[in-house]
Amino acid sequence: MMLMVIPFEIGWSLIILAQNKIMILIARFITGMAGGAFCICAPMYCTEISQKEVRGIIGSFFQLLITTGVLFSYVVGAFIKTFTFSMICAIIPLIFGLIFFFCPDSPRYLIAKGKTEAAQKSMEWLRGKDYDASGEMNEMKVDDAKNKENKVSVGKALCRKTTLKALGLSISLMVLQQFSGINAVIFYSTYIFKSCAGGLSPEIGTIIIGIMLVLATVVLLFVIDILGRVPLLLISGICQVLSLALLSVYFFMMESDEDSVKSLGWLPLLSLCLYILLFSVGFGPIPWLFMAEIFPEDIKSIAGSLSGTTNWSCAFIVTQIFPILKDDIGGGSCFAIFAGILAVGSVYIYFCVPETKGKTFAEIQAELAGENK
Repeated sequence: MMLMVIPFEIGWSLIILAQNKIMILIARFITGMAGGAFCICAPMYCTEISQKEVRGIIGSFFQLLITTGVLFSYVVGAFIKTFTFSMICAIIPLIFGLIFFFCPDSPRYLIAKGKTEAAQKSMEWLRGKDYDASGEMNEMKVDDAKNKENKVSVGKALCRKTTLKALGLSISLMVLQQFSGINAVIFYSTYIFKSCAGGLSPEIGTIIIGIMLVLATVVLLFVIDILGRVPLLLISGICQVLSLALLSVYFFMMESDEDSVKSLGWLPLLSLCLYILLFSVGFGPIPWLFMAEIFPEDIKSIAGSLSGTTNWSCAFIVTQIFPILKDDIGGGSCFAIFAGILAVGSVYIYFCVPETKGKTFAEIQAELAGENK
């Protein structure tokens, strides 16, 4: 992850010094590439260094920092010039690089590379010298031995039944996350509030959304390893369907007769806050955490990259087609489509997605292979 600081700095430097649109586009491509890489590496690192009992909490800090970044951009970006904002954003990766320089590689990664002594030191750094990590270390060594015993080419590893099943599950959650409409809501929140008769100003509305993102993710930290991944996904999906349905009804009414919603300016804010709140405790963090938990070690980097690429490809599609669709069929129909996708997705999750709470990586792989049924 340290290497990703370099493209971030190149990208933000181009934005700061940009003289034309081409420089901006190149800069956005570079920073987007670096951000996408972080979205894969960070959850994997967090889950690999965590004990299984708190893996959900540690893994969810990734989502907490994403939502904190969204709030930061809403608040700071609303009150300072673009040049100053870009300068601040260029400093943040440098701070990360300085801090992360002192963090060790994960013990699981080091064992896979044959660096047992370094893995032991990493475990001591992470858990403390007084902590008895022999059980965890032995488990990692057993998993590594199995992986090496069954080592095959990348192509054959990708075609294994368990890998294909894990890839299908992870990619499906990534698709559902983006086609729940989250980026349409975040990127076009200003438009949504401008369209709301009698509502709050767009700037205040988007800041409230950012605050809800952060607060909901903080709540998630306390419940994810108690309730589990699948129950939170189901709660998130069902409640998001209801909130999007309310938002859809509001826009249908407004598009039919604008005077009919003059007294309902509070409804879009309430609907969006509920949507953001429930997204942040389920569909937001869990697909990334699930991706980091479900893939076998020998194919984790490639399979994780495929899932992450799918996620951001879907994000691109949604953000591009939303403004076109809202002009053609209206905002009400757009949000109704998102609600329908979430409803179908919730049924799929109930019947198809396995629970990973409190399970070791070996136990998760065994469940995918159907060995513990």
